Amino acid sequence: MNLLPQTEKENLKKGLKYRFLVVLMFLTGLVFFIGFVMLLPSYFLTLGYFYKETPTTPYLGIENEEAIKEILNFPEEIDFKLKFLESNTRNISAVNYIYKIIDFLPEKVTLNSISFIRKKVGSKEGSDMSFLITGTAFDRASLVSFSTLLEESNLFSLVDVPVSSLTKDRNLPFSINLIIKN
Repeated sequence: MNLLPQTEKENLKKGLKYRFLVVLMFLTGLVFFIGFVMLLPSYFLTLGYFYKETPTTPYLGIENEEAIKEILNFPEEIDFKLKFLESNTRNISAVNYIYKIIDFLPEKVTLNSISFIRKKVGSKEGSDMSFLITGTAFDRASLVSFSTLLEESNLFSLVDVPVSSLTKDRNLPFSINLIIKN
């Protein structure tokens, strides 16, 4: 049973609708205001970026001819240094030996690194080159075949494979020392 007359019920419903619309408009306005406040910092940053003055320095636009010549002579300087180093190596190229080592590499052996060291032994004897090869071999047989290929090539005066490299059956980490004497 309803004790309120029909006109008051309709007035209450209208009042609830108006209250709901007022709260909805207030929340919408609040969301827009918060969004506006959140966008202000980025607006000021871009405004400052677009209207920022370029710094005026006395060096702006002035070309330093010495610096330009130094930069342009850099490749010639590197070429000169490389030719100097090449003349001191007595025509023995380490790169050729590295290519030869890679040619002997079996399929089941992977190299991790090749280190090159040149030692000057004496002025009469020349110099020694040594390579330290590290990697992993799939099995013991592939590592032994790689080391025998290097020994039989007669390119190296000493091929040193430590026994510790042969301790496992599979996935053998190894290091081989190769010495070339002049």
